Amino acid sequence: MFYYFFLAHLIADFALQPYWLVVRKRRWDGLLIHGGVVLLCMLALGLIDRAFLALWPTMLGITAVHIFADWWKVHRADRLFRPAIVPFLLDQGIHAATIAVALALTGPQGWAIDLSWLNLPVALAVVAYVIAGLAVPIGVMTWLDPSFAHGALAPAARARSFAVGALGVSLVLFAGALALPLGLCGLVVATRRQVSPHPLDAPLGAAVVLTAGAALGALSLWLR
Repeated sequence: MFYYFFLAHLIADFALQPYWLVVRKRRWDGLLIHGGVVLLCMLALGLIDRAFLALWPTMLGITAVHIFADWWKVHRADRLFRPAIVPFLLDQGIHAATIAVALALTGPQGWAIDLSWLNLPVALAVVAYVIAGLAVPIGVMTWLDPSFAHGALAPAARARSFAVGALGVSLVLFAGALALPLGLCGLVVATRRQVSPHPLDAPLGAAVVLTAGAALGALSLWLR
């Protein structure tokens, strides 16, 4: 259950949150727009199983806490904590903990949903790909380019970084014993010639994304 709600969160936070909305979240209308996207992504779980829709009060609670957590990050945490990656990680930790606590508080109603027909390994793999391809690159950008100095290069760099993260996950999931040597070869290729000055294209950025992808792939295998 947690994995599906967490996947909805990841899609809302990293796939459906463009930079203009990140900036707009300094205002309440931006926060409410983002909160609406978060809620819609959770409601979309009803397309998997309509039983999810019975948890709409839980979804509303998660959304409310999400909005408040983002307000706190923008208006308080970004000033209290340095470097910028610290409030970023705190924010994501709060969101994950909120989902876990909210689902626990639903009691039998939430956990009684029969998801046995769903393919858990596939769901875990999708979560790994989304984190490695979307969340980790944004984290690296927050860490290495907190002022967004290379913003004009970000879209193309993120696309390349998505491929690097997906490669890391895929190597572990499908390459077996060849994952390590192939991963090292991929790392050499990715860092041999820096495509752009963007931190995601730098050796450190590429190495972090590739390593994180491999680690997430291994974690998804372990959780099956």
